[in-house]
Amino acid sequence: MNEKKTADRRIRKTRLLLRQGLSKLMLKKSIKEITVKELTELVDINRGTFYLHYKDIYDMVEKIESEIMEEFRIILDAYPTSQLQQSPLFLFTEIYTYLADHADLCAAFLGENGDIAFVEKLKGLVRDKCFRTWAVKYDKADSRTFECFYAFVVSGHIGLIQDWLASGMKESPEEIAALAEEMVLHGAAALESSAQGEV
Repeated sequence: MNEKKTADRRIRKTRLLLRQGLSKLMLKKSIKEITVKELTELVDINRGTFYLHYKDIYDMVEKIESEIMEEFRIILDAYPTSQLQQSPLFLFTEIYTYLADHADLCAAFLGENGDIAFVEKLKGLVRDKCFRTWAVKYDKADSRTFECFYAFVVSGHIGLIQDWLASGMKESPEEIAALAEEMVLHGAAALESSAQGEV
């Protein structure tokens, strides 16, 4: 039993080192420019050890992206539509807390050398939750207004996240979440107008 715990701890430590190294490299160069040799030398792990965990850099990136997506899915699913209709603050706070807890990784994957397809997948995940929430609250708004509002809110939110991470997270997760909520709620006036037939 102790041997298994020791092995599990070693595996977690190795993966953590590899992720930290990948994050550092992604802040300087694109994924396609990063080699296994460069990564393993940076974190002082031999290449054979890397290949026990991943097939190549792309496999590593894909697995990390899948884990981040799953974490976001869990966070989003924890908040029922009825709660989000009142206030998205708790959800936003949890998202920003997750980002702060994994700042190096998130800054790299959402930064300029990150995977654009990954950002699009994240947007798709958020889109489903947004539409379920807004469809109940603004049921008479036309679908095109929904699409425009979604594009505005999600792209703005991704930009806010990127800026917050890139600037060293000067605000606490709670402060940036409150700012995001304020922006979303004022942006929601467009849906309110559409629902009332004013747009």
